[in-house]
Amino acid sequence: MRSRDARFDGVFFFAVATTGIYCRPSCPAVTPARRNVPFFTAAAGAQAAGFRACRRCRPDAVPGSADWNARADVVGPAVRLIGDGVVDREGVAGLAARLGYSTRQVQRSASSTPNWTPDRSRWLGRSAGTAADHVDANRSRHPAAP
Repeated sequence: MRSRDARFDGVFFFAVATTGIYCRPSCPAVTPARRNVPFFTAAAGAQAAGFRACRRCRPDAVPGSADWNARADVVGPAVRLIGDGVVDREGVAGLAARLGYSTRQVQRSASSTPNWTPDRSRWLGRSAGTAADHVDANRSRHPAAP
């Protein structure tokens, strides 16, 4: 639970007795005290014990669905819009408005996605077209030894 390892999502679920919710192992919520945590092998078991699904990690969603990976629901379209120049024209606030999320939600999704931020993607988008030129230029200056 502390490592929030997504590889265990669907393998087991845990509930928090003090809040009455159950979560996936990768839930970003604060890690509860161990004494308050029962474990379940299925989401149905947690529901039968009287726990409700967490609204952050959506453990009741079907694996692979958009509800299961809500972060990808934000990041994928955001990257496409950044590539279209939305951040250059309207800033991160404009990007968030087009996605239907708050600026804070877009930034949280970005910060929880490795190596991705709206500003970094904008920079990468600008330099992506010239990356091949850089590689070709380096090859011509430093040809491979025979």
